[in-house]
Amino acid sequence: MPPHAADPPAKIPRFVDVLFLAPDTSVYALRFVDALRRAGARVHGIGHTPHGRISPELQRSLDGYAEARSILDGADLARIAREIAPSGGFARVETIDEPAVVSAAHVRSVLGLPGTSVESAILSRDKAAMKQRLRAREIPCAASVRVEDADAARAFTQREGFPVVIKPLDGFGALGTFRCDSPAELDRALERLQPTQDRPAIVEEFVEGHEGFLDAVVVDGQVVHDFIGHYYPSCLEALQDRAIRPKIACTNRMGSSGYEELRATGQRVIEALGIRDGATHMEWFFGPKGLRVSELGARPAGERIWDMHAAGNEFDLYGSWADAVLFSRRSGTPTRRFATGSVQIRPPKDGTFIGHDGVDVVRRELGDAIFESEVPRPGESTKPLTAGWHANTWFRVRDEDYDRLQQKLEFAARTVVPKVQ
Repeated sequence: MPPHAADPPAKIPRFVDVLFLAPDTSVYALRFVDALRRAGARVHGIGHTPHGRISPELQRSLDGYAEARSILDGADLARIAREIAPSGGFARVETIDEPAVVSAAHVRSVLGLPGTSVESAILSRDKAAMKQRLRAREIPCAASVRVEDADAARAFTQREGFPVVIKPLDGFGALGTFRCDSPAELDRALERLQPTQDRPAIVEEFVEGHEGFLDAVVVDGQVVHDFIGHYYPSCLEALQDRAIRPKIACTNRMGSSGYEELRATGQRVIEALGIRDGATHMEWFFGPKGLRVSELGARPAGERIWDMHAAGNEFDLYGSWADAVLFSRRSGTPTRRFATGSVQIRPPKDGTFIGHDGVDVVRRELGDAIFESEVPRPGESTKPLTAGWHANTWFRVRDEDYDRLQQKLEFAARTVVPKVQ
């Protein structure tokens, strides 16, 4: 890490004006807006929600807000940014919204501001180009190809064989992702995705193994804080069966020798993609072929996973991110005291909740280990599986021992039963 990364700059301006794209997408975004304000920034937003309909909490946190036709139109966002810019202009343009990463980079380029470049942003969204860059740097990842029609997808499977995974080129998480074990399954997936030049897809080798993620705060291209999480089971498998009660577990055993290769690879990926200051979220697999990088997003993890990192490490992770993007400096020290995890207990069918069995038992047995939870009330509608891991009934738990954490998550998964009509 460069010597200056851990030290405050010689002079920090009293106020820094920041443009935040898509602050209206979730309460998660408000965590980052508030962190920027606590670090001394005045935060202005551009989103798709009409001004009168953004939440009162967000209105209080923003120093200005403008509505855009599309958060994906970088040229229009740059025009709006110029119109609403304060007299001294904006010092930074930030977002945590995956689809807006390229838009934010475009606005930075037009305004001549530091941060993730257009090239790096595109690489973080274009999974085929990303994997091509990583393979060129000898970073292990699955064989893959960008496809704009069905024939190109079929040609890949004839060359590489089955199983394969096909998904939108700029997809988010496991949404719109299909595993195909035969030509017939590939044809069904192609019928759903219908790849074209304007809406390309990526077909890649199916990587057998355990799936996890590596989150990082980056300063001047160097990882200053990182966190490792595991999926049980894999994201794609969890989306295929509502009976599965998926778990995410974030380890506090970061110093384990078993993670050395993963952490070193994360740094290499960040360097290969040219990420400078901010947050990254890297998905990975480990199996018979060893470690394989799935993809890296130039933004924080979704599903409010940073809340788990903050709870487990007892420090202001959001403030650390704000210091990284505003001042290119490292701040805060993770304690690594707790492992944290979440478990989602899905409803047996779509409909209306009429109650839950076992919730009182779980709350009594786990007690203070539960640091956050949500149990829908009778009369509330269920949410679909595509809503993610932070929907319907869920519990977030922490423990000083990673093995005990997993036992507690499994206990909650076995004990709570949602009732739906």
